[in-house]
Amino acid sequence: MGSRARHGLSGGVLAGLVVALVLALVTGGHVGARSGTALPQDPDTPESLRAEAFEAAQWAIVSDAADALAKVSARFAEGDDALGQLAEQRERLIQRRDALEREVESLYAQDTDAARERRRIMSRTYEQTLAELAEVDARIEAEFPAFAELTRPRALTVTETQGLLNPDEALLLVFVNPEATYVWGVTSDRIEWARADGLGEEALTLSVAKLRASLTTAGTRADPTLDPALFAGRPVRAYDRAEAHRLYQALIQPVESVFEGRTTLITVVSGPLTTLPLAALVTAPPVGEDTGPEALVTTEWLIDRYALATLPSVSSLKALRCHLATEAERHAGCPARLTPVRDARRDPVSDRLPLIAFGAPVLTGTPEPAARGAPDADGILGPGKLADVEKLRALPDLPGARAELLALGRIYPKGVVRSGAAATETAVRQTDTDLLAEARFVVFSTHGLMAGASFAEPGLVMTPPAEATAEDDGYLTASEAAQLRLNADFVVLSACNTAASDGRPGGQGLSGLARAFFHAGARSLLVSHWEVSDQATTALITGTFAGLDRTPGNRAVALQGAMREVRADRRWQHPAYWAAFTLVGTPS
Repeated sequence: MGSRARHGLSGGVLAGLVVALVLALVTGGHVGARSGTALPQDPDTPESLRAEAFEAAQWAIVSDAADALAKVSARFAEGDDALGQLAEQRERLIQRRDALEREVESLYAQDTDAARERRRIMSRTYEQTLAELAEVDARIEAEFPAFAELTRPRALTVTETQGLLNPDEALLLVFVNPEATYVWGVTSDRIEWARADGLGEEALTLSVAKLRASLTTAGTRADPTLDPALFAGRPVRAYDRAEAHRLYQALIQPVESVFEGRTTLITVVSGPLTTLPLAALVTAPPVGEDTGPEALVTTEWLIDRYALATLPSVSSLKALRCHLATEAERHAGCPARLTPVRDARRDPVSDRLPLIAFGAPVLTGTPEPAARGAPDADGILGPGKLADVEKLRALPDLPGARAELLALGRIYPKGVVRSGAAATETAVRQTDTDLLAEARFVVFSTHGLMAGASFAEPGLVMTPPAEATAEDDGYLTASEAAQLRLNADFVVLSACNTAASDGRPGGQGLSGLARAFFHAGARSLLVSHWEVSDQATTALITGTFAGLDRTPGNRAVALQGAMREVRADRRWQHPAYWAAFTLVGTPS
């Protein structure tokens, strides 16, 4: 009973959703609704249709990251070690099932007797795995009914969503459909929606690809404001501010009137938008040419208007604020708990380890270009499914990561920092497991590798051992990260392409590493959408943590401030330097 079987919408349901949206818009769907007001019973009223469509859109964009959040929050809500063991067993079975599916599918492309025999054996193992998974599900259903209820995907109503928003917050839900994109703006007392007719999935994919191209190959060769180390020797392009403004006009401006007075915007997006940080959208018509020396200085960005955070789904708001929280942390809009939670699992902030950080692995490659990017994970595979330690060791050194970890050590003198030879997979998975479970903030500052075309998983590069073993091959994969046990308010993956499994527009967003760390117990993540500058990222991450000291607990505001500080450096005004990172989780 994998999550994928529950995530999609049938064509008929999608068609019904579209009809409801169109009907409501035609009959005057832009009508404010106040929190706590009963929805009209007449199914043909604009308010009822809008509310129904708001829930239906949520079903269409449930992701594996949202599923992971629901599971870990349910484990915490139940507060039972036996459940934790069953949930871990279930996750291992799901990972085995998925790996077997991929292997069986690849064997169908091989027309040999050996491949057919291997396929027969794998198919039998696959069926056995499904049977074991069904048995575990049945036990969870019988022994822990609250967990089973909490992990069933359920869309939040408009009223529930409004009740979980703070007075200074707004929520933006964007559902991308083939023929158009639908947008909802929600605050604690209002809701508005709109339809972007010119931005169906194909058109939006092209638009996002255009912006991604100018974010990952920034500037012009003659532009002195760009750090020459980041994009050396590659095609270059100025940022398309007009396209970024067009997206803002289509997706945010039509519902922005309800955001008045709000300083924080929580976003839930789908389709190609999962690969584009909304911080890089432009809120006013751009002045001058994109290549002009003052173009980026005068540009008005969405991040200047709102502190931004994103969620895998609207229901993640409830998971994080109601179930993955102690009694003292629970939001006022939460329903009563299904079962008591053991608050002892989380010590007071003052008694917890403030930080544990790993990174700046020992690598021998020349640090040029100075970016935390590398070939995809296929490029480091050795014999079997282990990483080739020599290929890992040859990756570029990261002097900026060393500087970042030193700075974090100064900010949190009582924290634990493992850098260089100490930043090993053994430390993460064995030696420091108790510290990881205790730490409030967890940071990985290293190279991030995207999933490969074969079986290679996304992961983080650690200091390679002399010889690769199953326990330590120098590469912390997503499935290994998922087995960690964290109690962290904030996990920072200070590396490239840690937001998605493959980094390509149209792929499922916030999967891969993000899903793994949510499953491990992270409350929020900081992840990146493209290859990032080593130096600019050092400034961004250290600035974010310094901001957390100034605005305790408000991660979105801290990140917003750090982006402004990075942009103040003339070398780093292009959004390629400051917009790559997205806060995933609640703002505070």
